[in-house]
Amino acid sequence: MRIALDHTSEIGIRAGRLLLGEPELDRLGIVRRDVKDRDPRLVRIDRVSDFDAVVTDDPDSAILAEAVGAGVPCVLWADEDVLTVEANAVPVLTGANLVTGIGRSLAERETGIAGPSAEVRFSWTEPGRPLRSGEAVTFPDPVGARWGTRRRMTNRRLEIAAPVPDEWAGVVVQTTTDAVTHTLGIADLATHLEAIALASGAVTTAAGLVSAGTHRPEEFADDYLLAALRIGLDIASFTSVT
Repeated sequence: MRIALDHTSEIGIRAGRLLLGEPELDRLGIVRRDVKDRDPRLVRIDRVSDFDAVVTDDPDSAILAEAVGAGVPCVLWADEDVLTVEANAVPVLTGANLVTGIGRSLAERETGIAGPSAEVRFSWTEPGRPLRSGEAVTFPDPVGARWGTRRRMTNRRLEIAAPVPDEWAGVVVQTTTDAVTHTLGIADLATHLEAIALASGAVTTAAGLVSAGTHRPEEFADDYLLAALRIGLDIASFTSVT
């Protein structure tokens, strides 16, 4: 597995470190930046051709056009849709981040398991001043109990965003069928979770599991989440009966 990394932030740096822990990684190419680490798999590169995937944490990066031009799949941390005709010829995975990647993949998987009659509650944190009222959400420690705001509601799913002021982040997915509620929760340093999300997209795409065209991680939820768990994602789980 050969992955090219175009990084501009702590998220990208951490994602690179996580990728070095992948046993199937043969080479991690750092795009146009010098490399000081002595790991023989880590090298500076000036072109992205001959790699299995290109991954970037930069929402303004021009690396997508470069990757598509070289026929190399690309993984974006950012959520934006890629609408260029050229991008349809190669796999492009967007939204490889905590909410769109890990959160929505987890919600998609749990919804499928719970069945069509289940009620689904999908909550996540985002940077901001804590609220004093709203929708109550309990994340695993150290995030804990928070107030959130409804962002979207359908006949089956309620989505809630809870602002937090510090470096922690989390996701909670609850499915309720009859009187049984199953809860999955994630909480950790925000940069660490974002890095896991980005690295998981890189592994999934480099393994050839993402088809041509523009996609989101939830379309490949099982493979994406398996990669995240292997990389180091911890998920708390419990079931309650009312």
